[in-house]
Amino acid sequence: MTLSELKKLLKQLTQMYFTGATVTYAKQSFLAKPDSPLVTLTTGSVSRSRDPPVKIIEGTPVAFYPASVPVQVDLFTHGQQTEIAPGYTPIAENTAEDDMLAFENFLNSPFVTQWCHQHDIAIVVPSTVQDLTGLIHDTNYEFRAMLEIAVYFTMVAVGFTGSLDMDSVKHADGEDDIQADDVIKIEPQVTPTPSGGGSSEMTAYEGDYFTNAEINNRLVKEEKDT
Repeated sequence: MTLSELKKLLKQLTQMYFTGATVTYAKQSFLAKPDSPLVTLTTGSVSRSRDPPVKIIEGTPVAFYPASVPVQVDLFTHGQQTEIAPGYTPIAENTAEDDMLAFENFLNSPFVTQWCHQHDIAIVVPSTVQDLTGLIHDTNYEFRAMLEIAVYFTMVAVGFTGSLDMDSVKHADGEDDIQADDVIKIEPQVTPTPSGGGSSEMTAYEGDYFTNAEINNRLVKEEKDT
């Protein structure tokens, strides 16, 4: 899973709960209605293993990087508007912390646990929700609360150069689980990154990888018949 794919999943999950709010990632252009609560997601730096487990699939090395990333969830809201009496300006009650705690209940629910299993990720929710109303710099909202979660997922690098597309691994039934046992072949293909990294020319290096060698008619590594 790439970070971009993970971010899409987290946004979908947040939107699943905050159906009456605008959900977006921080530093992105968005249009929020003045009377609509706003939820922003901010990802931190990805941390992952330097020495990932490697599986040889049809002679091609595939590295599985255990990775984690902190995600800050900010809720901006107008709170609960309460009328005192006819003709008086309604009083706004700060519900930001309660509302974020309710979202925390959702993240800790069996439903989200099952959802995480289906998408091969894990979400760790801390025990603290912060009321940051005093740090609001947006005059459109009166109240703010923040929750920071940790998300664990697996990043995959395919091929001798670590740059092959996941689609390079072909399965008999067309499924996309790279660790499934029905791999029939590897068709090296590389999609360049938006920043200019990678190219189709890198597929030419895939034949340079080997898992064993023969010296004096004997294999260096003993292989068992399967």
